[in-house]
Amino acid sequence: MEKQVRKTFLPQDIAVLTAVFAAGAACFLLGEGWGGLGVVIIMSGAMMLPFYHHGYRLEGQKGLFRLKELSMSRENKDEILAFLDGTTEDIDLHPWAKGGALVDVYWRKSDGFMMARYFDYADFSNGIEYPLREVSGQQVARLESFASDKQ
Repeated sequence: MEKQVRKTFLPQDIAVLTAVFAAGAACFLLGEGWGGLGVVIIMSGAMMLPFYHHGYRLEGQKGLFRLKELSMSRENKDEILAFLDGTTEDIDLHPWAKGGALVDVYWRKSDGFMMARYFDYADFSNGIEYPLREVSGQQVARLESFASDKQ
């Protein structure tokens, strides 16, 4: 199955990483005593590089998206999927239900466009990804009210 979502760098990620590398290079070029610190800062930036992806690109969509994960009850899979599809107007989940599933909400900051995907953990080592669906802010807000990890 081809990936529908790819992680990528946001402009803020690039700015932070550039600042770290520039600070390391400046310390390295300052001369004796500062070179070791410069190397440590540069190595820290290099170690941050693979983990510093906060943006997402969605297949068939333009622009960069951000991710919000909602921990939902696995027992209510059918209700959640019907709500995301738009076949039901409202959803009423039990607040005491345990998690086991995620609803990944991808949103574009520039215009507020949102897409969501239900992700069901099969055996906690891999899971089943459902297709991306376009959703509204009201749908996301309603699902957030039932998320099991809300504060």
